[in-house]
Amino acid sequence: MKNIRQAFYTTLFLTIGLSFFTQSAFAGGSSSSDEKRVEKKTSATKANFGNYNFSYSLLNGKNVSLSDFGGKIVLVNIWAPWCGPCKLETPGFVKLYEKYKERGFEIVSVGVSTDEDDVKEFVKKYKITFPVGISDEVGTQYGTRGIPDNFLFSREGKLVKHFSGYTDEKKLEEALTELLSPKPSKE
Repeated sequence: MKNIRQAFYTTLFLTIGLSFFTQSAFAGGSSSSDEKRVEKKTSATKANFGNYNFSYSLLNGKNVSLSDFGGKIVLVNIWAPWCGPCKLETPGFVKLYEKYKERGFEIVSVGVSTDEDDVKEFVKKYKITFPVGISDEVGTQYGTRGIPDNFLFSREGKLVKHFSGYTDEKKLEEALTELLSPKPSKE
């Protein structure tokens, strides 16, 4: 029964995910709401993630909230271990996380339509070191209709970019470097 359910969800999410990917590719990339540069702040900064805030348990059992990452640039990554585009984008995420984590970049990874064993195997295979947990509720809260689904937030908790479907490493890095760049001072 699990295999039938997994096959159904795989087909459903791949169909929806590929349609979003194709739409993004032909539209020239991802949608953007606000790409303003922000000042670097300490990790003690409070951020207002508004309706995007959520709490969930990580694989290690620790409970965290998105608001715990205030003061950091955060990518909320909604995915599943059986998802083809998720497998394709993960190595780029791991690379970018290692490159920018010391500058205040965090990835909050949320597995959906999956189980803990499959997620742990995926984490091990791709050598993921950022926070990972499982929560179908987060996917529902974010209105996710296909995976992968990625949301990039500023240090203040403002949604800066929504990547529907496969997220290209270079496009994510462009958005990151813009957010990591200091604002020009007004004199």
